[in-house]
Amino acid sequence: MAECGFTSLNGFKLADLLSNDGVMFEIGEPICDEDEEFGYTPFAQYSNEEILNMLNMNDFENDEDKEQEAVLIYGISFDKLKTKMTNLTSDGKVMKFIKQKGVGEVIPNNAQVTIHYLGYLEDNDEPFDSTYICGKPKTLRLEQGMVIPGLELGIASMRKHEISVFWLHPDYAYKAIGCQPRIPPNAEIVFIVHLIDFIDNGSADTYYNLSLEDKQSFPHVVESVMHRFATAKDHFAKQRYKTAIREYKKITDCLEIVKLKDNAEEHEMKKLLSKAYTNLGVCFNKIDMPRNACAYCFRVPFPTVKTHYTFGQALLRIAEYDEAMKELQKAYKLDPHDAYIKKAIQQTNMKQRRYLEIEKRLWKNCFKSEKNKTKATEFRQAARELCESVQNNILRQSLPEGFTEEELEIIREEAAASGLSIVKHIRYGKEVIYIQKNNA
Repeated sequence: MAECGFTSLNGFKLADLLSNDGVMFEIGEPICDEDEEFGYTPFAQYSNEEILNMLNMNDFENDEDKEQEAVLIYGISFDKLKTKMTNLTSDGKVMKFIKQKGVGEVIPNNAQVTIHYLGYLEDNDEPFDSTYICGKPKTLRLEQGMVIPGLELGIASMRKHEISVFWLHPDYAYKAIGCQPRIPPNAEIVFIVHLIDFIDNGSADTYYNLSLEDKQSFPHVVESVMHRFATAKDHFAKQRYKTAIREYKKITDCLEIVKLKDNAEEHEMKKLLSKAYTNLGVCFNKIDMPRNACAYCFRVPFPTVKTHYTFGQALLRIAEYDEAMKELQKAYKLDPHDAYIKKAIQQTNMKQRRYLEIEKRLWKNCFKSEKNKTKATEFRQAARELCESVQNNILRQSLPEGFTEEELEIIREEAAASGLSIVKHIRYGKEVIYIQKNNA
């Protein structure tokens, strides 16, 4: 399912989407490729009636109908529809009318497509099938037998963002059998299809059809890997981070078993692995799993600015301030003009200073017996602020060594009151106690 889109602040009419000139939106940072001419939103959960009104079929009106209200598809005979359509097949059994022109090239063979659609029988007021009912488009792969032949032929003729109407003869639909109880035998069908997006990753899955020897051959693997990068990038752009992670892991799985014949292949393989590992780090940061991000950034053979910045951000989230600063300084050295890197360095300094201030107060107010009530109160306040810092800024924070059991009990109490946990880990051969969020 597609999950990217935008929100118009000033609102717009649905009919604007289908005007001959299209519609322009002012939005925030783009998440689609720069060569796209306009955006779209699959978020909107239109009813069937709303989408039909948006697609109003007045292109099929006769001159004498001009004074009437816009004619919807269930008010038009299929014969009338076909007068404005063109043939997609030589036998005239699949016909098409373009309601909204698309952009770019026609879908390549074996592409993965994301579509919204409605399927209608003649004289029926309600569609027999519609993606708009659930409010989410459908993603499928062409040439895999996932849709009826006529609809597949129709979709294969489209361009990105195109909206078209297709008429299908029973021979290209459900034939003499039908699909009871919704579709009777020998039924003609009309589909209205909105092609939201497609990905030319047709050869991505062919990797699994290779022999074991070919799977270990770098030239055979590269084409599949590049298509998977395109697929993963698309998922990331649509904020489907976990799906993107799965694609990047498939890339690393492919690359990690190849047999390399020379230094040139090894260099190219490491460049691809570096890109995949870095992007995995970015994805894990997006879903708030910084330790996973650290693990992948650590494995990058050829670190880039992006790698160091991603690594630094992940380390900052787990309060590894010194290590985070090292990575961010490496990123800054490679690109001293990047505003995001500068901001991350400032945040790291600020959070580390804040932690050191609280740590200093904790040590200052350590107490050795219950009789020292003033120090106990101040210690508790400092512990509370430490917990608040974890709640608001990071996933976990290590505690200084040397606290007594009484002092640790106060920290445990404050952590529990803040919905945090106290955990112990062995790090560098030494036990370290952390305050951390329960989902860390």
